[in-house]
Amino acid sequence: MIGEPSRRHRFETDGERRAERGGTGPGQIAALLGEPAPVEPIAPMMLVTARLPHFCDAVVGAAGRPLSFKQMPNGTVVIGGGRRGRADPSENLSEMLFPELRLTAQTAMEIFPVMRGAAIVRSWSGVEGRMPDDIPVIGPSARHEGLYHAFGFSAHGFQMGPGVGEIMAGLIATGATQAPLAPFSITRFAA
Repeated sequence: MIGEPSRRHRFETDGERRAERGGTGPGQIAALLGEPAPVEPIAPMMLVTARLPHFCDAVVGAAGRPLSFKQMPNGTVVIGGGRRGRADPSENLSEMLFPELRLTAQTAMEIFPVMRGAAIVRSWSGVEGRMPDDIPVIGPSARHEGLYHAFGFSAHGFQMGPGVGEIMAGLIATGATQAPLAPFSITRFAA
């Protein structure tokens, strides 16, 4: 499986199936194996507030401006939604861009006035792989039997990871899945 995330690239094989894991490295490995995929390194940024009284059960996205917003069961609010830091895939490091984070916080306060009194307690960023169509590559290799791809989650890996992991485990173990994987095929990038 060619997949993500991890800090260091690692290629494993049991003689029949191959597995590779790494942040933005899977696209490079796929290209070396004759299946190029245009993975762009990105650095999504997130903010987390101190605990607030409960006010929102939904995961909120804004139309027309970047925002994702979710209040956790403990009262903290996780805010993100598209503003990015700088990604350095060669070192697997990201740089926070605080003026961009300020805009993220401002958007949250404009939509949810209760956020005006919130204290930001931490922020983070990390290097992820983004595909040009924002759709990950998931499924078997078109060129190498026993090789599987799962990468390029385009900042949706936390949401998609558990389901994709279950699909990939079944696919690798049995060679089949009921999931419709054609839209996720690496062949969509074939020249």
